[in-house]
Amino acid sequence: MSICSVSHRPVIAPRLEPVSSPVQRVASTPVSRPGNDLRQKLMTDSFEQGPSRLGGVSGAFTKSFAGPGFGAPSAGSTEPVNPSEPWLAKNNVGSPYNSNMLFIEPSQKSQFKYTNTFTNNTNQPQTITLWNKTGENGNPNDGQNFDKSTPKTFTLQPGESQLVAFDNNSSVAWCASKDGTAKPGANSGQTWGEATFANAATGWSGYDTSQISPAGHNGKMSITNEATGHTVTETNAWQTPSDDPAGRDVGVPAGPLNLVTTLG
Repeated sequence: MSICSVSHRPVIAPRLEPVSSPVQRVASTPVSRPGNDLRQKLMTDSFEQGPSRLGGVSGAFTKSFAGPGFGAPSAGSTEPVNPSEPWLAKNNVGSPYNSNMLFIEPSQKSQFKYTNTFTNNTNQPQTITLWNKTGENGNPNDGQNFDKSTPKTFTLQPGESQLVAFDNNSSVAWCASKDGTAKPGANSGQTWGEATFANAATGWSGYDTSQISPAGHNGKMSITNEATGHTVTETNAWQTPSDDPAGRDVGVPAGPLNLVTTLG
């Protein structure tokens, strides 16, 4: 979960199973560095860590073709990271920045391995802000700082949908504007959605919703895995850093992932 303040949930390493099995908590003891413990804990999502966190599969995941038209992998995104320091991972943001995300037509969907269909079920326009968690400056978890990194925005009229495709090893987040404007700062008070597609180290993907910070998070949002129907909403979003990950973090083993995010 990435947010713009330090009131963030810590790294939790649940047992990630296919969504037909409940998610379980296991102990995790990440390496600490003096004066930076909290920052380290905030920079990874447990749902993307896969079985390697439990002593299973380890090593770099062999990437597969995610679809046409993406930019080259960004600098550092293919470099292995010590498993005990996942907060140092730089996810793929494409080269140039944001070229790991493509707006596509429904007729193109079959060409891509990882997608999210955003749908506006409210009675007013909704502007989505969609950003890479790795910042434009190359720093992990810095993409949420819109004065330093440029997000993608798009507006959905009532009943309208937009399909977005993602490249391998993309880790992203999004939220909807309270007032329908495209100004990123207007969006930070809403429920956040998060997803990772084919983590470079494990191949796993995952998704969740969060209302942890900033204070006042609200708004109805559901995220559904099209293949399984497994859904998370604002009612089982992350609310506090100590929440149990069961029902919140949804881990998905290596393979295609098509999500549907519905507002309202």
